[in-house]
Amino acid sequence: MRRQKINPDENCSMGVGALIMLIAMILMASIVMVSIIQVVEKISQNTDQAGEDARRNAVNTIFITGAWVYDDYDDMLFLMEFGAAGESVARVDVIYVLTCTESDGTFNYRSAALGDSQGGSNIFVWEAGTASPDPDNGGAFVNVNTFTPGGRYFFTLDGGTQASPGGAGGECGPIHLDLEKIDANLFIHLPNGMSTHQKLSLSNGREVGSAII
Repeated sequence: MRRQKINPDENCSMGVGALIMLIAMILMASIVMVSIIQVVEKISQNTDQAGEDARRNAVNTIFITGAWVYDDYDDMLFLMEFGAAGESVARVDVIYVLTCTESDGTFNYRSAALGDSQGGSNIFVWEAGTASPDPDNGGAFVNVNTFTPGGRYFFTLDGGTQASPGGAGGECGPIHLDLEKIDANLFIHLPNGMSTHQKLSLSNGREVGSAII
């Protein structure tokens, strides 16, 4: 009878060790693959979010590039520029807040959509390069209703308070800033976007046409 040779225990141990190493390498490769997939997905999500934030911020950011005394009492004229990319924004969704604090601590503010005086004197919004409003035209002027990316627009504001927008004191307007020797603050809030702040300081009293930034 032929006798088979039995492998020693050392060879069996080496085979089992090699099998364990193979299984371990397969598990490690699986873990590395899952990690790489997660990292790629995370990078893709962050890229999409960054792109959306950049698009939104580009349109939902405006710059106040000029501001002047519009009359010798409480009206002011501003020039703003919208971001160059993104979607259009409705004028009624753009909110302004005008504030100032007197030397005795009295805080004044008023807020509404651009082009809405809330009961004060008429205020206007029009695209730069087009005909400006004529206060004596019998109210025929129509405000711009949509702001487009890259557009530049003039708008006027009227001094006064939220409770008394047509107040005789013209709070936070040129006459009030001149008499109180104070500055005012203008905030413009955009839908789903950033807010813009501009400090208003008289450069030459309330002389018509003088800068206030």
